[in-house]
Amino acid sequence: MTNPMHEPAESGDSDDSVWEDLVRRLEATPGDPTEPVSGDSPAPPVPGSVAPRGVDPGLFSMHPALSGPRDHDLPDEDEGSFVPEDPPALGSGNPLLTLAWSCAAGAPIALLLLAIFWRRAPMPLWIGLVVVAVAAAVFLFARLPRHRQDGDDGARV
Repeated sequence: MTNPMHEPAESGDSDDSVWEDLVRRLEATPGDPTEPVSGDSPAPPVPGSVAPRGVDPGLFSMHPALSGPRDHDLPDEDEGSFVPEDPPALGSGNPLLTLAWSCAAGAPIALLLLAIFWRRAPMPLWIGLVVVAVAAAVFLFARLPRHRQDGDDGARV
C-alpha cells in the first residue's frame, strides 16, 4: 500500500527544467537578474573583496551590498589619536585593599564550598567566614569617594 502522493513524478524533464531555471537565476548578474552569466567568464569581483584560494571570485561578488566593514580602507589619522598610559605593576597596589578584595570575594566562595562539601563544619568557621565577608565589604564601601571632583565626567575608570 503506497500513497499516490508520495510517488515520484513520471517525467524527469520537468524536474530538470525547474533545476536549470533555478541555476540560471542564481548565476544571473546583479545588474540583470534575467540573463545568466556564462560558465566560462566569472562575474567581475567587487572592489575590496577577496575570495579564498581555489574558490571562484565571482561567487563572493554577486551583490555589492555583501561587502563588510573590513573591506574598506580607513584613512591614516595619527594626529590626536588616543595613547593609553602604562598600567601599574601588579605588586604596586595597596596591600590592605588587595586583602579586602580577596576576602570579599573569597569568603562567599568558601561558604559555598563548605555548604556543598562539608556541611558539618564547625559553627565558628561558618560565623568567621560571614564576619570576614561583611567586614571586607564594609571596608571597600567605606573607601568609595564621597564627593565628585570638579571637571570629572566619569569617563575614566
